[in-house]
Amino acid sequence: MKSASAFHGHRRALLRAALCVLLCWLFGVAPVRAQNTDVMRITEMEFVKSDADQPPVNGWAQQTLPDNWRISRPGESGYGWYRATIQMPRQPATAMGLMISLVNTTYAVYVNGVETGDGGGMTGEIRRNGTQPQFVAIAPQAFRAGENTLHIRLRVAPNLRGGMTPVLLGPRAVIESQFDREYFWRVTLTRSANMVLIVVGLLVGLLWLKRRHQSIYGYFAALAVLWSLRNFHYTYSGGGIPSRLWEAYVLGSLGVVMMLVWLFMLRLTRQALPRVERVVVVFCMAVPAVFFIAGEKVMSQLRLGWYGVCTALGVAAIVVLARHLRRPDIRSGPGPWVILAAMLLTMGFGLHDYAISASLLPYGSAGMMAFGAPLLLAALVFNLAADYFSAFESVEKLNATLERRVQERSNELRATYDHMAELQRVAAVAVERERLMRDIHDGVGSQLISAKTSMEQGTLSHVDAAGMIGQCIDDLRLVIDSLDPEQRHVADALATLRYRLAPKLSAAGIESSWQISQHPVPLGPGAMLDLVRIVQEALANMLKHSGASQVWISFDASPDGNWKLEVTDNGRGLSIPPRASGVPARRGLANMERRAAKLDAQLDLRSQHTTTQTSTGTTVCVTCPRTAPVIP
Repeated sequence: MKSASAFHGHRRALLRAALCVLLCWLFGVAPVRAQNTDVMRITEMEFVKSDADQPPVNGWAQQTLPDNWRISRPGESGYGWYRATIQMPRQPATAMGLMISLVNTTYAVYVNGVETGDGGGMTGEIRRNGTQPQFVAIAPQAFRAGENTLHIRLRVAPNLRGGMTPVLLGPRAVIESQFDREYFWRVTLTRSANMVLIVVGLLVGLLWLKRRHQSIYGYFAALAVLWSLRNFHYTYSGGGIPSRLWEAYVLGSLGVVMMLVWLFMLRLTRQALPRVERVVVVFCMAVPAVFFIAGEKVMSQLRLGWYGVCTALGVAAIVVLARHLRRPDIRSGPGPWVILAAMLLTMGFGLHDYAISASLLPYGSAGMMAFGAPLLLAALVFNLAADYFSAFESVEKLNATLERRVQERSNELRATYDHMAELQRVAAVAVERERLMRDIHDGVGSQLISAKTSMEQGTLSHVDAAGMIGQCIDDLRLVIDSLDPEQRHVADALATLRYRLAPKLSAAGIESSWQISQHPVPLGPGAMLDLVRIVQEALANMLKHSGASQVWISFDASPDGNWKLEVTDNGRGLSIPPRASGVPARRGLANMERRAAKLDAQLDLRSQHTTTQTSTGTTVCVTCPRTAPVIP
């Protein structure tokens, strides 16, 4: 889609093209003059006013063409005969053609007393030929060598202007070529332009249905459709439609069209005259009905006066637009000026046709108002399109600005996110450092300090010192293992712990059994170390106090995120005071409970101390009933 700047860049070319079309039309609808020597242009005929079906014998008078009945015989209607004598040196060898540029209301052509063609409606309901040129093909046998008589019978409606322009007679190919040329400019081009404008009007009407608040689109749609439909009367014979109804429509719709032009200009310039508008709308909408009721005779008498009223509405529309453009605070593009130029030119066309209707110009002068609608509506389309593309360009600029601002905000958010991620990383590192320091201080650190103190006091043997150092090494290995990036699940951590402790258990004469679920339970390094510490503490207590020969370590996990850890031995059990007794828990048990609480898990210790040889055993059970655990 072209942008508004590109559209404005081509406006001069569009205006030049419109000017070329106008000049071609002016030359195209000029009276056709024969260039071929075989073509006769008949400008003098005899005339007699008669309703007889056959040419009268007497009463003929010389008549110059064009003949305007409003001047030559004002107030008269009905039938009349034209007669011309044609000399031919020989009978034509090919078909002949006859063309009348303008003839009203309808006609019939006779050659040597034989009817060769007509415009229809010579009897019964009258047909109008409008502004269409008329062509009649004549067989060469209709003519003879020497003198020939050409009769043209004319029927004039009482409410219409009657008359006939000069007659062209010659070889059919030549006359038909000139007829086609004139028919194109007067009929084909007009009808095509009207059809295009109807389509444009309907499309704009659909746009208005979606944007009811912009009434200017509604006025344009109504104006384009109604004016284009009205313009078909220039090329439509009116057959099948009662003459009274047709005349009321043709005359009355002109006032409605001019009213819509005036209202459009008010909306275009953002002006409103509520009371005046209501009066004008009611008046113009009522006129077609009044004309129909009054009848054809009254319409004929009021025609010129009504044209004057319509001209006044057109002038009012021009004044509205001109005054708007003269305001110093108005900065408008070329669109309104193009509309003003088109309106002035259209007004000139209207005055030209008014002069034809008032017989101020020769009969047969080409009507120009039929081209006023395409010209003015094209200017209105130019303006609406310019506004549309201007709005489109504004939207593009706003979109570009919005995209730039969104990109700026995205960059700011990305920078903020990166900063927050860095802060989270630093915080995580600090938390992990604090955890490591605490584990080393509470575990390895406290054991080394105790070993150092005992060695300084001489109370620690070399064997005991080696054992304490081995424990310190094991603790360090557990801390290091918790930081291993490949150790992402509990099963991995417990497998590593088994590798570390199984030899020691075997050396102590304890048979160990490990049952570890492979279902992934992701835990963070700190949580993983706490879980391993619980197993380590439970096994350490077993080695020191239970006298067990077997130990079972199991870890079970379910898909919903629940998991359970159990460490069970077959030793002599422990004496566990009730929680409500006030007796503090042993240090090892307290450590396991603290670590289970950090895991949001529940630790249960099931055991019964006995002095007999029967082994009851001890079970340390840690359960975590939750879904999707996320533990640091």
